[in-house]
Amino acid sequence: MAETGAATEERSGVTALMSPAADAGLAPVHAASQFRGRGEYAIDDKGRLTLPVQMRKALLGGGSLVVLDGRAVIWDEPTYRAAVDELNDRVASGDLTSGQVRGFLSSTHPVSPDTQGRIVIPPAVRIEARLTERDVLVLGAGPRIEIVPAGDAVVEHPIGVDDAVIDVLDHAHF
Repeated sequence: MAETGAATEERSGVTALMSPAADAGLAPVHAASQFRGRGEYAIDDKGRLTLPVQMRKALLGGGSLVVLDGRAVIWDEPTYRAAVDELNDRVASGDLTSGQVRGFLSSTHPVSPDTQGRIVIPPAVRIEARLTERDVLVLGAGPRIEIVPAGDAVVEHPIGVDDAVIDVLDHAHF
């Protein structure tokens, strides 16, 4: 895989992508811990969304916004570069075509919080992700932020820890 600038850590034979904090000489933060929590927020008339403080810090160096499976998804820049590297590796191995990767890249929008912690969500993204109402739910989903309509099924059926995850954690040795 190509060089991404993101730090990695090897544990038990598994290499995990680490957050930019690892590069800054701080204690390494596993990508799964990077974005956590959830809350309801509003998109203003100009398409701006104020991100939670703990989430916007990781985007100070910029990030990338794309719609995946009907959800607006934001990655910090090192994670986005790692994702693009992975897609390019899949092109090289024949699993994907360059046209498929080009479609992903052309659907991606750069984002960077302003001084008030707001990002602009382009109109095309708002339409594709069904973010046509003012209220949205911002979800920390490990290495990414997900933005969904506040009235989406994810709210109607509260997000919780699935029984399969609980079972794995109950039997884990750490």
